[in-house]
Parts: sequence; structure tokens; C-alpha cells
Amino acid sequence: MLTVEEYRHELWREVTERAQDHEIYDQEAFFETTCEILRDSEAITAYHPAYTRYRMGTSQALAIDGYDQDAFEMDESIVVIACDDKFTLDEDDTLPTIQSNECKRYFNAMHRFVASAWNGTYQARAEESSETFEFAQFIHEHRTSISRIRLYFITDREYTGRDDSSKSQIDRYTKDGEDYKVSWETHIWDIRRLMESSRAGLIEHTSIVLENGLPAVKASGYDESMDTYLLFVTGNMLSKWYRKYGSKLMEANVRSFLSMRGKVNKGIRQTLNENPDRFVAYNNGLTATATCVKLNERGCITRLDDLQIVNGGQTTASIFYTEQKDRTDLSRVIVPVKLVVVHESVARELVPYISRFTNSQNKVAEADFSSNSEYQVKLERLSRATLTPPLPGAIQTHWYYERARGQYESERDRLDTTARKSFERANPSKQRIKMVEAPKYLMCWDQQPQVASLGLQKCFAKFVNSQKDDAASNLDADFYKRLVCKKIVFDTVYKHIKHTDWFLGAYQSNIAEYAVAKYSQDLKRAGTECDFSAIWRRQSIDPEMLGCLMKAGQQASKVLNDPRRPVQNVSEWAKKDQCWANLKKHPSCLDADPVELAVEKPRHASRRKTNPSTTSDIVTPRHGAMNDSQTTVDEELIHDWRKLTAESCRRLYDFASGKAFLSPKSEASLRALMDGRDDSINVNSLNYLISLCVKAGFPLSSLSGRNDEGPTDGQGVSPSSDVHRMTHREFLLAIPEQNWSTIIDWGRSHYLISDDTMAELAKLSRGGSLSDQEIDSLWQLRERIVRNGFPRSVFAPRA
Repeated sequence: MLTVEEYRHELWREVTERAQDHEIYDQEAFFETTCEILRDSEAITAYHPAYTRYRMGTSQALAIDGYDQDAFEMDESIVVIACDDKFTLDEDDTLPTIQSNECKRYFNAMHRFVASAWNGTYQARAEESSETFEFAQFIHEHRTSISRIRLYFITDREYTGRDDSSKSQIDRYTKDGEDYKVSWETHIWDIRRLMESSRAGLIEHTSIVLENGLPAVKASGYDESMDTYLLFVTGNMLSKWYRKYGSKLMEANVRSFLSMRGKVNKGIRQTLNENPDRFVAYNNGLTATATCVKLNERGCITRLDDLQIVNGGQTTASIFYTEQKDRTDLSRVIVPVKLVVVHESVARELVPYISRFTNSQNKVAEADFSSNSEYQVKLERLSRATLTPPLPGAIQTHWYYERARGQYESERDRLDTTARKSFERANPSKQRIKMVEAPKYLMCWDQQPQVASLGLQKCFAKFVNSQKDDAASNLDADFYKRLVCKKIVFDTVYKHIKHTDWFLGAYQSNIAEYAVAKYSQDLKRAGTECDFSAIWRRQSIDPEMLGCLMKAGQQASKVLNDPRRPVQNVSEWAKKDQCWANLKKHPSCLDADPVELAVEKPRHASRRKTNPSTTSDIVTPRHGAMNDSQTTVDEELIHDWRKLTAESCRRLYDFASGKAFLSPKSEASLRALMDGRDDSINVNSLNYLISLCVKAGFPLSSLSGRNDEGPTDGQGVSPSSDVHRMTHREFLLAIPEQNWSTIIDWGRSHYLISDDTMAELAKLSRGGSLSDQEIDSLWQLRERIVRNGFPRSVFAPRA
């Protein structure tokens, strides 16, 4: 049995592998890795990165690492995700803990982000090109339709306010907050919960205790693997279950609740409000499964384990939202339930069949049952039988096809230490293809990027529904090799996008999807085909192909970020047929110059535990590629734009305009500066703009101050001026605390940090007032450490 400590080591390895493969920070890799666990557990539908921090620990703190916008279509909810800034994954055997007060700081900060997005104050100061801005605007535009807010906090520490016997303590629910008439949920995903979910099968374990007991009639039968009961529950009880467990109740259900706007759901709502006594007569009721029930001496059910509603998800959610929206009294509503108790050992096999057959009166997408389909089983068998070609210095391996959640971990964990290492060598975790991800690669090559952009679940459903009945008979080893090659192509494109000068820093996945589709389309137009056999032999693509894909990516970026697009939200725009139609109008990408594959590995942020003596409550953005070739932030930021000449602003304006980098806020701000007005500029948007321009080749030296011939009356920016000292002070305070830990460890090991300097650093971490001499001393320390070989990019905040 895997311990939490052992799982934490495995998670650490997986995170660092992802960081190296994708050339990102460990913290970014932690966010992606853990969000995939949440997604596979169906806690969230999808995830999009969007990072914002503002003075954590204060009453103005805002926090968000990412979000799940697709959740709004599922159950009219908004999902905000934040990760623990005290990232502690390391090889230490000790298991760090986190208490409820510290978790509450993050939830409060996430709450403030939603509140500021709701009323529009966040958008007023945010950069319009950022994903966070678009999500905030989405919240603002849909605020009258939002039914609940779900906040997820993810940490690799163990939450001390929770024990295994009462998992419900981890999900606290607040009804009808005074600020907004919506429901608020907070979910803590600590290291133990991550382990349980990543190792879970079809159903996440839950127990519903019924103190008064629920009368039930057991049907006679001879199948020892299941028992069937008939019972009736009140609308109040069903609404309470859904409020507490949400979509967990319907992980095995064949459809998800979309909204109250559908015809069937409107009818349910009308009956609940006008004829609640007749609901039991008008409604077909629910079909549910459980792995175990407890009965009292009167034959009443007192506990339900792993309850899953496999038919009636629309009814359940409609009852809940009717109560929320209309304040309906559900005490007179009775709902009939057929409960099938399936032993836990056979639940994975039988629950999908119960779902299928109880929904046979309606057309049901095969996507919800496909893990056991002939198509998926055959793909799995092909993956186990197909070895990669022999490469110099490498063993032959498999690309592991995972047709069920947690299958890779389950198969690996059953082995002893020696066999387990052999399994991992033969099936590297980075060579894993998840069932729900495979259709994305296939849809992109089928020139349907708008479908791939719908999200994994919807893309999967559309893919399965488009397959012919005999699709499984066409599968062979060559098909599986091409599937692997398509994944290699997609992953390579995704990885290289951020190395280009045209990437604006957001929607990397959408650009990759459209780039692959455009390349495939251009090949078809040219009457040629991709040489998948060459990709398979190399297990990589060549520079010529990458050059074409990057050109297609640049075209895709222009279309996705086109300021004239009819849909403001880029993620939503990517789902439209018109978006793909616009990209197809661009010229062929096949004449592009070759692009060498990036081989440089990043220097990652600290993997050590944060040193308490060097931490502060100020937490600033720490996500971004760690690459020495990038222009560092201290060279990009301009701390007083009012000091620039009108001609400097004109040069910047012309460059940014030619690159299509200007947003409405940055354009208005530059025009104001060119006109000599400085009362309405947006510094955030201007600094975001200069970071894009410098990365694209704009010479920062071409910007000059109004008195740039030399400091005269204190209005210049000389290194010795008070203004520059204030700039250095702000800059030093903005360096992430994780980076400080790395800096101090490195500096002390190279004998560059004295005890006096440590005292200054401790003072800085507490936010204390530093003298000019101390600021200059720390700034000189920075320059000294960088000159001795420490990466400058770690010694800087993120723009």
C-alpha cells in the first residue's frame, strides 16, 4: 500500500519531469499535473492557466492560478483554482502540513478576485490581453446567470483540519452570501486527497449517513453481485445531497446538467413550483447505484456508500437549482428511486452497463461508456504490443494507452520494487496517452480545431459520435503508431510556441490545436501527406516540419487574437467554426524556413522548502519560462512612464502597432503620453506591452527620458537618484519568495552572502523600511551573484 510520503515523492518526480519536458517552472508543472488529477476525478471539467497575485496576507489580496470556464455550461458555476505558493515538493521524508487559517487566506483572496471581477473593478486595472482579464470579464458578463462559485485550493502539504473518517469537512458550503445571491463552495485538495483521487477507480468514495433511516423495499433476486431496492426521497433531501457533493453524485451518469433553460428542465421547474404533490406521479424518478448500504432493525437504510445517480441527473440538478433560484419549498416533493447496490469489486465493470441500459429510452452518446468499448480495448492492446523503434543509447519502450482513469498507476503499484522499475522503464510516464486526450490529436489532424477547443470531454463525445459502427475493425499497429506521432507533433508545437517572438503569452493550447489543423489542411491542399513513418522512426519531428508548424502557429495566433473577432473571449472564439474558416484563408505554411528543435532545459524555481526566515507576505507572479535568452524583467519594466519623451512613445507605438500588440488600454495610454497627457495612463497595460515588444526585438535603449542627457534636477533616472532607489526597492520586494530561497542557498554556498547581508534580507522579507544604503547593498549583491554565474532570470519578478 502506497504511503502519502511515497506518493509525494512520485508526484515530485512527475512534476519535475513535466517541468523539464515543457520547459516551465516547477510551480507551473505542479498546477498542470494536479489540475489533471482534478479533471480526471471530474471535480472540474477542464482547466486554463491564469495567474494573479496581489499582496497575499493583506485585506486587498487577490489570488488565482487558473479556472474552469466550461463548468458554467455544466452547472452554471464559476470555478477558480489557486495553488499553494509555499511550494514544498522535495526529496525530504518529512510531510509538511497546512492549517485551516492558511487555507482560508487563499480562499479569501480567491473570493476577492471573483468579487472584483463581478463588479468590474479588476478589469479596470488589468491588462486586456491576459487570460485573467478575459475570465474576469466572463464573470462580469454572466453574473446574473451564475448559480454558484467553486473555489479549489491545491497544496502538496497535508491539511491538518481533516481526517479520513469525515471527508465532508474538506468541502465547506456557505449558503446565500450577503454580497451576492449565489452559493459558495470551498474545496481543499491536499496531498492526501490528490493521492486518493489519482489512485481512485471509477467512483470516489463517499458515505451519506441517514440518521432517521430511509424506508426501502428490497427486490427478490439471485444475483449475488448486486441487490436492488425501491425507495422514495424528498426533494429537500435530494437537493441537500447535490449541494454537498455536486457532480460527484453523477460521475457515472450519461449526461451532465446544462442549464435550467431546456424544455425538460423548465417542465420540472414548473411542476416543482405549481404542483409539488404531483411530482412523484409526473416524473420517472432516478436510477442510482451504491457499493454498500447499512440497514437498521426496521429495514430502513441508514447509510449509503458511493452513491451514484446514473439516470436522473437532469432531475436532481433541476430540483437543486429551482430551490436556489425560486426559494421553492421542496418538503412536499417526493422522488422515486431505484437503487442498485453493486459490490465495490465489480462496480467498475457493472455501473457503466447500468448507466447504458437505464438510459436506453433516449439516444445516449457512446462517449460515456467508451472505456469498455471494443474500440478502446483494442487500442489498449495495440499499445501493449507496439514497441518504439531502437534508438541509439535508448531501450525500446511502449506508448502506454490508458483507457481508464488511474490505470497506469494501478498497474504499476501492484508490482514489487524491481518489477515496478522495469515497468517504468518500459512505459515512461511521459509516454502515456489518456483516452480522453487521444481524440484531440485526431480531430486536429482531421482539420477540426474548433472541436478540439471545446475541451477534452466534449471533443471526446463528438469524436465517438462521429465514428462508424465498424471503427474498431480498422484499428491496427499502423493506426496506433500514427496516433503516437500525432501526439508527438502536438506536444512539440505546444512546447515551441512560447519560444517564438509572436506568442503573446496566452492561449498556447488553442494555438497549438489550430496550428496542427492548418498544417494538415495545407498538406491536403498541396496533395501530399505527412511522413508519419519518419516521425515514428525518430520519435520526433524534423526542423523543416517544425518551421511549417510554427508559421501555422503564427497565423493561428493572429486569427485567435484578432481585435476584430466577433467573440471577445478568445477561448470561446476558438470554439467557433468561423474562427477556423478565418484561419483557412491564410496562405500555405509549407514554405516556411526550418526551425531547430529546442534542446535547452530550463533552470527551475526552488524545489526546496521555503526558508521561514526569508519569507514575506508579499507574493508576486512566479510563473514563466526560465531561459537566459529572454530579456529579464528588470530591463523590461518602466516604473515612471511620465518621464518618457513623446518621440520615445511614438517609436514604441509604431513598433507595437506593426506587431498587433496594442490593446485598447495600452493604445489609449500611449496616445495620451504622445499628446503630453499623463493623467489617465494604465501602467499595467504599458508594462505588459513593453515586455511583449522587448521580447519581439524592440530595443529598450531607443526609449529616452525628458532629460536623458544626464540627471539634472532630480527628474532623471540616474542610478543614484531617489527615484531609482525606489525602483530597486520595489523590484527587490517583488521577487518571489521561492526564488529568494534559491538565491540565498546558492549565494551562501558560494560565500557571497555575509551575516550582515542576511540581516538585510530578513528585514526585506518582513517588509521593513530599508535605508538607501541597504537598498544599494542588496542591489549590488544581486549584480555580484549574477556576475558569478547565477541565472539572472531567477533574480527577477515576472512582468
